[in-house]
Amino acid sequence: MEQEVRELALKIFKRKLNFTFKPGVSKDVIDQLVASEPFQEYIRLAEKQLEKRAKALAVNKHYPVIEVPADGNSGMSWGAYVLCFVYSKHRGNFVLKGYMREVQAYLKKNYTHYFCNCSMQYMGSHRDSWSFWKEGIGVHEPNRYKKGRSKEDMQFVVRPYVSWSCSDEEREKADEQSLRFKRMPKRWIPEFDNF
Repeated sequence: MEQEVRELALKIFKRKLNFTFKPGVSKDVIDQLVASEPFQEYIRLAEKQLEKRAKALAVNKHYPVIEVPADGNSGMSWGAYVLCFVYSKHRGNFVLKGYMREVQAYLKKNYTHYFCNCSMQYMGSHRDSWSFWKEGIGVHEPNRYKKGRSKEDMQFVVRPYVSWSCSDEEREKADEQSLRFKRMPKRWIPEFDNF
């Protein structure tokens, strides 16, 4: 565990300061850096990050975990490592672990009637992305940073996508079909069958 904390702290240190070690830097120099007082802040950040990961795994340990193998193709787009929490109608809840492109392809190939939250991990930080199995349906997160936000801004919305140039009738129809949640459900609900 101590080695894992140290490695993560070094990654956070490099990322935050946009820093790289010269090739051939000795282990003693790195040890001195890690032992220095200012570096202890990065150690604390790494410990917090690992603690969050452990809590997330403990909460979701009852979900089956499926490892999705990487296909070996390099590429920047869709290359983030993800934990994808899938809530499906026919197969229950489960977790997919792998890279975003492969996880999305695996889901589309093997499942229908699901929604999912992909938590993308990169060097100690993460970002969430929600998606719905059916094309043209979006899951929109609350807008917590909007000034003068209303109750509707603080809700998750599942609704059909509409073009900015669509007619008023199309927009009204999408608004009627929209579902709003304070928190997204942790299972498939019958209302999702209406899409």
